[in-house]
This record gives sequence, C-alpha cells and structure tokens, in this order.
Amino acid sequence: MPALFSSDEFALTYPTIYGIASYQRVLKIMFELSKQPDLDVECMEDITDYDEKSYFLNYLISYLDDNSTCLLVKNRGSSSFFYPRYKNIEYILCSLDDDEINPQIIHIIDNIPDISVCFALEMPNQNQILNFTKLQ
Repeated sequence: MPALFSSDEFALTYPTIYGIASYQRVLKIMFELSKQPDLDVECMEDITDYDEKSYFLNYLISYLDDNSTCLLVKNRGSSSFFYPRYKNIEYILCSLDDDEINPQIIHIIDNIPDISVCFALEMPNQNQILNFTKLQ
C-alpha cells in the first residue's frame, strides 16, 4: 500500500531564532528599542506555550526601512520556559516567516546598553519546536 503522506509533510518548520542576554527587565529593553528611529515596537497579546499552560510576554519589532518584522519573546513565562533548551537566555528573537531576521535589527539590538549578547541559537529539535508553532 502506498504511503498517504511523505515525511516532509510531517516536518515542523521553525523560525530563525536568536538569543538575547540581558540583566534588564523587558520594559527597559523595549523602551530603549522604541527610542530607535528605525524601529517600531508594539506590545502584543501574551502567547501561550504549546500546552497552553504558560503565558509569555512578546513584542513585535518592525524595521521601518523595509517593513521587516520579528518577535521578541520573554523566555521565562508564567510557569515554564518558551525555549527550555536555553534557560539562561532571557529573551528569544524570532522571525515570523521563513526569512532571516533583518541584520539591521540584530545590529540595533546588539548595540542597546545593557544587552550582553545577541546570537543565533541552534535549531530546535522536533520536541522543542512545538512552542514555535504558536508564533505563526
């Protein structure tokens, strides 16, 4: 009997993911980002993890020159981590489509005072990717 679905149809996709390390609270970082003339920052409705047991703060960041966007998610939610593999990372920066995050956004974030580091994270495995499916 032929297969009804190919293995590619079951593969979950994931966004480009960066980690942001900072000792500052999310509101201070968002305030600093909102002062940037090339960015627009918008607070979004809390998102939940895949099991809908934990809520996560998140902000839409738009680069005004080309309207590229990404989402900044607070990694520690109300009762769990959004990306548990990186418990020591305070914030996750995710693309909202198949494209890479605009390098200008990463450059601006990396130059914000109190941001220790902004770096690409490894691809999540199939178990870890479930929370990222909630972003689309």
